[in-house]
Amino acid sequence: MTVPPAPRVPQSCIAPLAGRRVLVTGATGFVGQHVVRALLAGDGIAVRILARSPSRVREVFGPAAEAMDVRLGDLTDAASLGTVCQGVDCVIHSGSAVPYAFAGAAPPGEFTRVNIQGTERLAQDALRAGVRRWVQVSSTAAMGTPHEATVDETTPCRPVSPYQVSKHGSEQALLRLQHEGLDVAIVRPCLVAGEGKRGGELLKLFRLCARGVFPVIGGRLKVEKPLVAVDDVVQALLLATTRGASGGVYLVHSDGGHTLGAILQEAGRLVGKRRPYVSIPLPVAKAVAQVGSWGSRLLGRELPLTKERLNLFLMNRRIEIGKAREELGYQPQHQEVGEMLGRTHAYYVASKQL
Repeated sequence: MTVPPAPRVPQSCIAPLAGRRVLVTGATGFVGQHVVRALLAGDGIAVRILARSPSRVREVFGPAAEAMDVRLGDLTDAASLGTVCQGVDCVIHSGSAVPYAFAGAAPPGEFTRVNIQGTERLAQDALRAGVRRWVQVSSTAAMGTPHEATVDETTPCRPVSPYQVSKHGSEQALLRLQHEGLDVAIVRPCLVAGEGKRGGELLKLFRLCARGVFPVIGGRLKVEKPLVAVDDVVQALLLATTRGASGGVYLVHSDGGHTLGAILQEAGRLVGKRRPYVSIPLPVAKAVAQVGSWGSRLLGRELPLTKERLNLFLMNRRIEIGKAREELGYQPQHQEVGEMLGRTHAYYVASKQL
């Protein structure tokens, strides 16, 4: 396995956790493994992880696994969680079922079982165990497709797909527990770039660009598509362990003003394709999306183009991150689209996904 480097995170984000025990769930996943590596680079932090597979722990962390308290368990199996929250000061909850983790359609109800019910079950354990802070790794997916031109944490959430509904549902479950005394902070990253992901939207991007068939609908190359480096997601999560209001929700991205055109230009350069996209007239796309939505309902899995995905393609929204800057002290360190996509592409190649 190609092991990603430790994230480049300001030491000031890690230092306040000295002397504390931090539990990271989803520790062998994309974001979770970067959080763990950042914590291991700190001084005096006791790192406990929750993972499902001991072989996966060894694969991801190698000898570094010896420096952690490894607990095996599954969010859908209450008995397997045991006392994982006992003696923990802070939980960074990265455990989640995500669409790209499944070769085909996710099993029926899987997102609900893991993302809502599993999260709520573990958070209840954390509340009973006296955990000081719960930091939730959420996603802008929890917001669905906003109608507003400018989006911030006050923008209404309108989730549609099962995954979106589950991410929003997990947030709502945690905020209910926050009223019972669990100190919760929720971080919603935009599309995350960097080393360590198996599959995902950026892998689809590179594959389509390599074939010159990434769909650009209605000539919308100037729509804004914010990215965020995984290092900066880790920064925000670590900051949220000791800063920010209880019940606070924080949007994060690189603040680089990336457009679809700039992303495609860089992706095309990386895969060696001068014109990595194909233009599709908007009326044609709408007709195909309508058929795709019907087909998705009939087949029980999401087809490549549905009305929901078309809305995402066309969406041009400014997502504000001022709240994370002000309340968490979040300062994105990686804003160059070439750097972010370059690192991601190099990992996909090294891990033989491309």
